[in-house]
Amino acid sequence: MSPEAPVPLALPFGAMGLVGGCLAADQLAVPEPALRLLLTSITPVVAALLGSYLTGRIGGVAAGARAGDAGRGAGAGASAGWAGGTALVEGPGQWTQRGPIVAGLLALGAIGVAGVANGMAIGVMFGPPGLVVGAAFGAVYSLPFMPALAVVLLAASRVGRARAGSIVAASDRRAVWGATAGVIAVAVLAARAWIGAHVAADLGHVVAGVGLAVVGALVVADAVAMARVMKLPRGRMEVGESGDGGEAGEAGEVGEGGARRAERAARADGQGASGGAGTPERVDLGLGDEVHVEVVRPTHVYRGVRQVARVVRGNRERAVAALRGALVRGGIALSAGAALWAWGAPWQ
Repeated sequence: MSPEAPVPLALPFGAMGLVGGCLAADQLAVPEPALRLLLTSITPVVAALLGSYLTGRIGGVAAGARAGDAGRGAGAGASAGWAGGTALVEGPGQWTQRGPIVAGLLALGAIGVAGVANGMAIGVMFGPPGLVVGAAFGAVYSLPFMPALAVVLLAASRVGRARAGSIVAASDRRAVWGATAGVIAVAVLAARAWIGAHVAADLGHVVAGVGLAVVGALVVADAVAMARVMKLPRGRMEVGESGDGGEAGEAGEVGEGGARRAERAARADGQGASGGAGTPERVDLGLGDEVHVEVVRPTHVYRGVRQVARVVRGNRERAVAALRGALVRGGIALSAGAALWAWGAPWQ
């Protein structure tokens, strides 16, 4: 899968559909084993199909336009995509590019249609009356799914705002799975605490615990990524030490071409941050097009070759803000899960 492709939503939606189907069966106290089996088997399939349908429409990078990147080139690329007449009808992110309101309404409409289809698929076993009743129940029971799926879609809509393979892009892709795990954990705990769903004690503990553990692990990953970005110097980056006690080193904001020329010069002299490979460390923050080249002056007065130690592309402040937002969202999910866990305990 291309690193610029949207995160596939079939599996996250299918997992939420499975949990939602089980909670709905418990809340309705469905006595018929066959009907309960249909509810818990058809719902995740329909949800997975919905996720597959929405994958190419929410988030990702469309041809000629990068959603959410406010850099200088982003606006020009988006204009080219709109002028070409293809950005809104094909390629990833076609709903996202229409704006958050339109994309949100289209997504909610798709969830409602999926709920009606799910109810009709379950009610078909009861004949024509079952189709009508199933459609009505499906429409009603799609409402609790809307906020849950919307949280995951909101996370998916951020995928593609940063350059593929960058620090922020990796965080955005992790956020989709973090949102899925958080929603599942909170849904199970809330169902037990608020509506008294008869979720099995052991199973409920396992599902909620695994979900919160996944969220916690991804929060740690985002914290590590943010610490890495925070270690980067602000503005001009200087390292090393000059032989005469003068300015330690020099670095500056240059164009991409200047960065490449500096790297070629370092490789030609057999110097580099790795000590022998001649290739400097490359760090892509993902947001912004600035390129900072960190140059180290020689420590020996008779060795006059300067080294390119690190090339950083992107805006540090924007990357920190994006990672901070991911940490805040993860913290909210963990706090909500912990509060609901304490409220619903002991599980009986």
